[in-house]
Amino acid sequence: MIRDLVKSDHSILHRRINPCGVNVDRHFISKTLIENMFHHEGCGLSANQIGMDIRAFAMIRDIEYNDVIVCFNPRIISRSDNCVWCEEGCLSFPDQFINVNRPDKIIVKYEDEDGKDHKITLSGFAARVFQHEFDHLNGIDFTQRQ
Repeated sequence: MIRDLVKSDHSILHRRINPCGVNVDRHFISKTLIENMFHHEGCGLSANQIGMDIRAFAMIRDIEYNDVIVCFNPRIISRSDNCVWCEEGCLSFPDQFINVNRPDKIIVKYEDEDGKDHKITLSGFAARVFQHEFDHLNGIDFTQRQ
């Protein structure tokens, strides 16, 4: 189901989204997030960007292989001290690009659509996308990171 992106001033984008339990239809949410991420031509999409009050996001982990993951209740366990400036865009702020400084390597934990726990290390592009989407779930947008 394709959903409209909420406007950048919508309250759902400016508050922390609470963790979701096992009672939500994670397979439906996962499918919806992936469909909408590609429809809106993003490399990541948090549920609150399409008006869903769910602590989850979809992201492309590897562009070359089109490797997509959906992260429920994501957490950042550690961040490297090495930070890198890079231009970012955001579906919630069309046509706006900002240089953002973020750690280049992170270790994260998340649950998948089956409730299975994952702990992975991300670097470069994937680390940046994860942090950008994670910020959305915490009510932070990339304009606050410049």
